[in-house]
Amino acid sequence: MMKKNICISLCSKKILLSFTFILAYCAASVASDNLFEQARMLQRDGKYDEAIDTYKAYLLQPINEDEFTKQQMVVYTDALVQLMNTYQSKGEPEACITTLQELFNASPILQKQCLRDYYSVMGYALSRTERMEEAEEITMRVFSIPLRHATPERYFRDYAYAAAVFYSNPNYQREVMDWCQEALLQAEQCGNTQRKQWVTAMLGSLYKRNGRINKALELFQQSKVEAQERNDDLGVLNSLHMLIDLFLYWDVPEYANLYASEAIDVEKRMTAKNPMVSAQTYINKGRALQQLGEADSVTIYTEKARELCQSLPYNSGMVDVDLLHGIYLTEKGGDSLNLGIHELQQVARQGTAVNRARAYHQLAQTYLKNEKNDMAETALDSMYMLLNQTDSPIYIHVDYKPIINHYLKYRNQPKVEQYTRMMLQEQQALKEKRLNFNLIDAITDLHTEQQQKELKIMQLEQTNQRLWFLVCVALSVIIISVIVALLFRQKKQHKLQMKQADDKLAMLVDELNQTNAEKEMISQEIDDIMNDKDNRQELETLTPSILLKNGEPKFRQRFELLYPLFLPRLRERVPSITRREELLSMLIVLKQDNKEIAELLAIAPRSVLMLRHRFRQKIGMAVDSSLEDFIEDILKLPKNSANSYISRTEQP
Repeated sequence: MMKKNICISLCSKKILLSFTFILAYCAASVASDNLFEQARMLQRDGKYDEAIDTYKAYLLQPINEDEFTKQQMVVYTDALVQLMNTYQSKGEPEACITTLQELFNASPILQKQCLRDYYSVMGYALSRTERMEEAEEITMRVFSIPLRHATPERYFRDYAYAAAVFYSNPNYQREVMDWCQEALLQAEQCGNTQRKQWVTAMLGSLYKRNGRINKALELFQQSKVEAQERNDDLGVLNSLHMLIDLFLYWDVPEYANLYASEAIDVEKRMTAKNPMVSAQTYINKGRALQQLGEADSVTIYTEKARELCQSLPYNSGMVDVDLLHGIYLTEKGGDSLNLGIHELQQVARQGTAVNRARAYHQLAQTYLKNEKNDMAETALDSMYMLLNQTDSPIYIHVDYKPIINHYLKYRNQPKVEQYTRMMLQEQQALKEKRLNFNLIDAITDLHTEQQQKELKIMQLEQTNQRLWFLVCVALSVIIISVIVALLFRQKKQHKLQMKQADDKLAMLVDELNQTNAEKEMISQEIDDIMNDKDNRQELETLTPSILLKNGEPKFRQRFELLYPLFLPRLRERVPSITRREELLSMLIVLKQDNKEIAELLAIAPRSVLMLRHRFRQKIGMAVDSSLEDFIEDILKLPKNSANSYISRTEQP
C-alpha cells in the first residue's frame, strides 16, 4: 500500500512538472510573439529607432534550438526582413549591414538553422550600398544551402532578392528573368500580393530592356493597379517610376511628365516616407522637364531631391541629382559652367557605368562647345570605353553630330569611322527594338483595351436591357416599341463608335509607316553625305560666319546640303514664311543665340526679339512654348510632326 502511494506521488510530481513546463513554454512563446507585434506596430507608425531596438531584442532572445518550430522560424525570419526594411525606410543602409553582422555573431539560430535566410537578407542589404561585389558573392551562396522548414514565402524572398541584387549585372539577365518568374509563382502560393507587385515591376523593366515594350507597359500598369487596390502608396510610387523610365527611354516626355506629377502627389500624401524613393520621385520629375525643354524648372526638383539624398549612399540618389543638375548648369553656361563641370566630374568618378558614361558625354559636349579640344577628346575616350566594355554595348542617346564634326575638322579619320560606326550600331539596335514593338502601338493597345472593357460593360448592360424587355413584354405594345427603338439607336451608336475607332487606328498605322519611310530616307541621305568626300569637305566649312563672309546664297547652299529636308518642311508648315524668318530658323538650327543672330543679320537685338515674337504669332505657338523646340522638331521629325507639336503645346 505504501509503495502504491509512493508511485502515485511520483507520477503526480511528473505530471505537475510537465504541466509547469508547458505553461512556461507557452508564456515565453506569447511574450515573444508580443515583442514581434510590438516591433511591427512601431515600424508602421514610423517610430523606426524604437522598432529597430525591439526587433533586435526579439532576435537576440534565447531560443532552444531543439524546440525551434516551423511557426517560430517563419516569425523569426520575418523579423530579420522587417529589421532590414526599417533601416531602408530610415535611409541608413550602412548601419543595417553593421547590425546584421552583430546579430549573426551573437545568434546561434542565424549561424545554424537560418543561415540561408541570413545570406539572402544580407545580400540584398549589401546591394543597397556601394558594395555590389560582396552582395553578389553572398547571394550566390543562398541556393547552395538547404532551406529548413521551407515555405513559399521564404522561397519568394530568396528568388526576389537574388533578382534585385543581380538586376543591373548584364551577365545575369537571363537568370534574373528566371528568378522573377519563380518568385511570382511562389507569391501565388503564399498570397503575398504586396511583394508580387514589386517583382512584377522589376520583370517589366527587364522586358523594357529587351525591347518588349508592350509587355513592359502591361506589367507596369498591372503593378500600379494592384498597389492602388491595396492602398500601397510605396508600391504605386515604384510602379510610376518604372512608367516614367519607360516613356523617357522611348522619348515620350509628355507621358513621363504626367506620371511624374502623379508620383509627386502620391509622395506628398504618404505618412511614412522612404527618403530613397521620395528623392527618386523628384529626380524623375526633373528628368521629364529637362527632356521637355523646361530647363529652368529642373533646379526646383533637383534641390528637393538633394536634401533627401544627404544621408544616402552616393549611388542611391545623389549621383542622379549631380548628373541632372550638372547637365542643366553646363548647358546654361556663364557663371554656372564651372560648378556644372565639377558636379559631372563627381559623377564620372563615383557613379555607375551608365551614369559615368552620361557624365563623360555631357563633359565632352561642354568642352567642344568651349573649344577645349584635348579635354573633350579625353572625355570621349572614357565614354567610349564605358559604353563598349561588355559584349552588350550600352546606349545613352549620344549626340553624334558635334563629335563627328569635331574629328572631321581635325581630319582624324579613325575617330570619324569609330563614332560613325557606333552611331550606325546604335541606330540599328534601336531600329530592331522598334521593329519588335513600337511604343505608339503599345499606347494604342492600352487605350483600345480600355475601350473594349467599356464596350463589354455596354454589351452587358444591353443584354440586361433585353432581358428586362422580355420580362416586360406583356405590359404594353407601346413600351415594347420604345424599348426596341432605343436598342436600335444604341446599336447604331456602337457601330459608329467602332468605325471611328477603326479609322483612328488605321490613321495611326499610316502615320507610323510614313514616319518609318522618312527615317529610312534620312538615314540614307546621311550615309551618302558621310561617304562623299566633297560633301564632307563642304560640311567642314559650314559655320554661321559664312552668312557674313560669302553672302546669303552661299550660306543657303551649304545649309541645304547639310539639312536638305528642313526648309521644305518649314515652308510646308508655315506657307507665309518670309525670307528673314527662314534665316532666323536656320540660325536657330545652328544653335545661335539672340545676340549672335543680331550680328549675323545686321539688326539690333531688340529687332531679333520682335522677329521671333511675330514668327511665333504666325505659327500660332502658345506663350510658354519654345521656338527652339518647334524648330528642332521640324529638323528631326517626319512630316506633319510640327503641327502635332503645336497642338501638344497648346493643351493645358
